[in-house]
Amino acid sequence: MEDLLTALFDIERRAWRAADTRDAEFYREYLAPEALVVSPRGILDREGILRDLVENPNEFPEYAIMDEKVVPLGEEGAVLAYTVSFGGQIFYVSTAYTRKGDRWRAAFHQRTPAIQKPGSES
Repeated sequence: MEDLLTALFDIERRAWRAADTRDAEFYREYLAPEALVVSPRGILDREGILRDLVENPNEFPEYAIMDEKVVPLGEEGAVLAYTVSFGGQIFYVSTAYTRKGDRWRAAFHQRTPAIQKPGSES
């Protein structure tokens, strides 16, 4: 399972860099045909994700990823989950991956903001 976590986390890090630089070519290869993203802009399909990547700023301030976990879903799927902090915020992130042959592609992605505890600084 450690190999699976390492492989998917490497892909996920590359996806963060590609989002930061608006690398649509990377995303065309990274996204499964049926891909969906749940975002503040709504539920986006593959074409919506690619359009959003190009049209909206995605530059992320310095960020830190921690607490990576993976859940295998048979031989052809897995969910990667982790916590990321950037811009003074914390998010819980999950990406569901599907595999065909030896190639993993993102089929679903969601970032959920952490709830600030009362009295905590934002």
